[in-house]
Amino acid sequence: MRAAFMYGAGDVRIDTVSDPVIQRPTDALVRVVTACICGSDLHPYHSMPAGEAWPMGHEFIGVVEETGSEVATVRRGDLVIAPGPSWQNTHVPSDQAKNRD
Repeated sequence: MRAAFMYGAGDVRIDTVSDPVIQRPTDALVRVVTACICGSDLHPYHSMPAGEAWPMGHEFIGVVEETGSEVATVRRGDLVIAPGPSWQNTHVPSDQAKNRD
């Protein structure tokens, strides 16, 4: 899978990362069909110090591909929208999220 990462101010790269897997019964895997950039992606674009890569892009529209056993509100094939507030408390640092191949 390909994903956008910011490595520092003005340094955005598309990297190849491991495909996601269901890890918890409350997880859902969603195939992103369109995405956007929000302010929380743009603010560090001007001032982030070089260093550890940080994943970008957390607002998207996608299709549910797989769900964990405790997911009851969506199912495979559903079109879903993930606005900014939906990712809060789930966004993880790149050392946990990146899982490079």
